[in-house]
Amino acid sequence: MCRIRKGDRGAFNQFCKGRFPGLIAYARLFLSEYWAEDVVQDVFFGVWQNRAKLENDGSDLQSYLIRSVYNRCMNYLKKGKLADSFRNEYEKQISSIVGDYYSPDDNPVIMSIFNADLRNIIEQAISSLPPRCQEVFRMSYLDNLSEKQIAERLGISLSTVENHMYSALKQLRLKLTGV
Repeated sequence: MCRIRKGDRGAFNQFCKGRFPGLIAYARLFLSEYWAEDVVQDVFFGVWQNRAKLENDGSDLQSYLIRSVYNRCMNYLKKGKLADSFRNEYEKQISSIVGDYYSPDDNPVIMSIFNADLRNIIEQAISSLPPRCQEVFRMSYLDNLSEKQIAERLGISLSTVENHMYSALKQLRLKLTGV
């Protein structure tokens, strides 16, 4: 991702080549091959234009690409750019059913991809907390321990546990804003 962020066209072309077939196949669930390619190329162009904003590890880029292809496909259908292909009511119903089924919010396979990406983002954010703060947060939210139980197990005061929790939540809100 660093090379792409710096404007390396070769790295970007390799990135696109690796993801193009899968994104085209996804877009073809909604559109003809011609329009599917157009949509995917538009999405890649948008990534190139905004390359300076890419995360170093590209952890959430796959989710972004899938969501962008989906949204652009839906925009093509909604704005009537393919009106000639979808004239009768029966075809509109089919496209609606397909659109709903392959929506990242409704399809369990696509949702699991998003969930995995989100879990990775959250885990990275938690791992970036200071060690004691991270330990208290994990005990509270992942192990479901009360603040009193955490204080007893760690041999620290209840107010220290509360301070760690406040600090952890504040830092995580900042890190996860916009995810």
